[in-house]
Amino acid sequence: MKLAELAELLGGRVHGDSAREIRGVAQAADVRDDEATFIDDPKYLPLLQDRHPGAVLVRAFSPELPAPQIVVAEPRLAAIQAAAVFAAETAPAPGVDPRAVVDPTATIDPTATVMALAYVGPGATIGPRAVLAPQSYVGPDAVVGAGCVLHPGVRVGRRCRLGERVVCWHNVSIGADGFGFTRIGDRHVKVPQNGIAVVEDDVEIGANSCIDRATFGRTVIGAGTKIDNLVQIGHNCLIGKRCLIVSQVGLSGSVTVGDDAVLAAGAGAVPHVRIGRGSVVGARAAVRRDVPDGAMVGGFVAKDHMAWKRETAALTRLPEAIKELKRLGMRVDELEKK
Repeated sequence: MKLAELAELLGGRVHGDSAREIRGVAQAADVRDDEATFIDDPKYLPLLQDRHPGAVLVRAFSPELPAPQIVVAEPRLAAIQAAAVFAAETAPAPGVDPRAVVDPTATIDPTATVMALAYVGPGATIGPRAVLAPQSYVGPDAVVGAGCVLHPGVRVGRRCRLGERVVCWHNVSIGADGFGFTRIGDRHVKVPQNGIAVVEDDVEIGANSCIDRATFGRTVIGAGTKIDNLVQIGHNCLIGKRCLIVSQVGLSGSVTVGDDAVLAAGAGAVPHVRIGRGSVVGARAAVRRDVPDGAMVGGFVAKDHMAWKRETAALTRLPEAIKELKRLGMRVDELEKK
């Protein structure tokens, strides 16, 4: 599109050739002469030293930049919006492909798209503009809300519910049985998993992530939460709104995570703990007790349990021990001088 058209979409102001054609968005170090990039801090200007971008999104006009500029309030956000415009895919035609398997008791909105080899079970509901890709599965009495996108291999189990605009990437599992067993004698006896999983509006779930149904009641993923690939959410977990859960996080059953919390890659939590609102759990950290609101926690090394307990207890006395060691060192120096 022409630079003037892009500026209008972004609510910006053009400085330079407004008729110039722009075909995409790239980072500053790789931008080409038919692409736009952004600079939100002057320290990044050297990245464009040997480049000739088609346009630069900036917060204020800069005469140092030998390129057309679009002045916007937030260059980074504008670049994201521009990238979305150029990357937009053509929406699939609504309707049910004759090669899909749809139970006659299912309800499918006429604006929804059910592609070949998708399955929609008895009593299931597919909302307006929802898209079910090939090999996606919606179980009996499940609900897929308006604008949801289920990529290939997604499974939504019986009675589970997705809100609006939920995106599930390849092979996401929602509503598989939780890991519920009780030991009776020398046997592990399965506890029936009769609850459901509920995913609220505007959640995105990365490939191969699993959200188990509840034993009783609901497993809940709060609105606006974003989940990376390869994440495991156990039964009866309650995840708040706008959380970020990064790859390989594993949450045991009945973990509660407050709104706006961040769980970094590989973090885990034992059952029944609460991770507070706005808190951050560091990469590969193991949460063994409640985390207060707004806290930042991290660290864990697996070893003999009793040795780990003794070392942990000793670590709490380490600051005082260091002070004492310094004091003794100074005393030894004094004695040696004498």
